Amino acid sequence: MATCKAKLSQAKKLPAALFAATALSFLGTAAFAQTSAPQSPNAPAAPVAPVAPVQPVNVAPGVSMPSLPRISAPVSGGTFYTPGKRFLNNDAAAQDISAGDKQTKKSASSSELEKTLLGAAGADFSGLTAQDLVQMAQSGSITNVSSLLGTSNFYNRANASGDNQVLLQKILSELTEIKKAQSQSLASSSTGTKPSTLPPKILRFVVNANDVLSKCVQVYFSDTESDGSFLLTGDAKCLFENENISETFYLLFKASGTQNSKTVYTVTPTLSQSKKAGTPLGKFCSAVNLTASRVGNLVTLHSLQDGTMADLLLDIGR
Repeated sequence: MATCKAKLSQAKKLPAALFAATALSFLGTAAFAQTSAPQSPNAPAAPVAPVAPVQPVNVAPGVSMPSLPRISAPVSGGTFYTPGKRFLNNDAAAQDISAGDKQTKKSASSSELEKTLLGAAGADFSGLTAQDLVQMAQSGSITNVSSLLGTSNFYNRANASGDNQVLLQKILSELTEIKKAQSQSLASSSTGTKPSTLPPKILRFVVNANDVLSKCVQVYFSDTESDGSFLLTGDAKCLFENENISETFYLLFKASGTQNSKTVYTVTPTLSQSKKAGTPLGKFCSAVNLTASRVGNLVTLHSLQDGTMADLLLDIGR
């Protein structure tokens, strides 16, 4: 009897066990399907388990951790960086240093040159005529302007000084010294020749409607320098206010570059008179900043200053 009751009790408990096993199996299958099925875009995100913080690494004593180098951004003028500008600045600085050394040497050379040129600024060349220069040229004493200053290098440095008036004074001073050294031979060979009709020559020289060319008794052209510079000298005689005035003009044509395929000259005039008078030549030689241009073998000068109009045309023939 007791055995039957025990079996009956086990039979009653069996459906409950089966029910529990079936429920657990269903829950496991649902959980697997939920994790394996694709998530819908609108489905809420599954909760993420928190991650434990990373613990700092303890560095062994005496060992330093490597670090990346720090590169500072180049700055140029506080605006935009220009590639290569740092090297350009270095080159400019080197050029400035080099230019400074050159400037120091140039200053010393210029000082010596200025002393030489300024020493001739007050020289008296009033007795130097175009006739004298023609005779010296015929004797071979003078050729071009640079030969008067000893060497072409000295002439080039004198050109670089920029003071054409002082340069012209130096040239005339040297010519005066040559004349003094050859005074006897020049006096004995004086021929009083007229200006040559062959180039180089003056084709036209008019100042305020006065024909200066017709009053010229002698003209001298120096040989041209390699850059085209030359010296023009002329003797003229005129009647001014019932007085006979003897005049000698000196025109230094110094090449200063090219413009529109023309050689451009800076013209520096000066004048010697037997008596100071306001002749047409005197007014012309008192002008400043005179320029001329050359096309082929013709050199042209046009000027209008302080009511004085000048027109000069030369044929330098080379």
